[in-house]
Amino acid sequence: MTNERGKAVGGYFLRLLGGVLVILGILGLFSSLAEGNPVGLIIAGALVVGGAVLLKRSGGARRPASTTPGTR
Repeated sequence: MTNERGKAVGGYFLRLLGGVLVILGILGLFSSLAEGNPVGLIIAGALVVGGAVLLKRSGGARRPASTTPGTR
């Protein structure tokens, strides 16, 4: 069992790792496009998708339940 502090540290780590993966993936996409490397494009795309999944799992994009778009 983990306490709240352990969950917070894990969330921050997932955000950091996800952000780094997304940045590296985007840089890899541009590099692979410049070289015309299709394998590099696939790997870079996987990095971007993996980083986005980690960012989603970290809880960083969570909105409060009481807020709905278009209502006050």
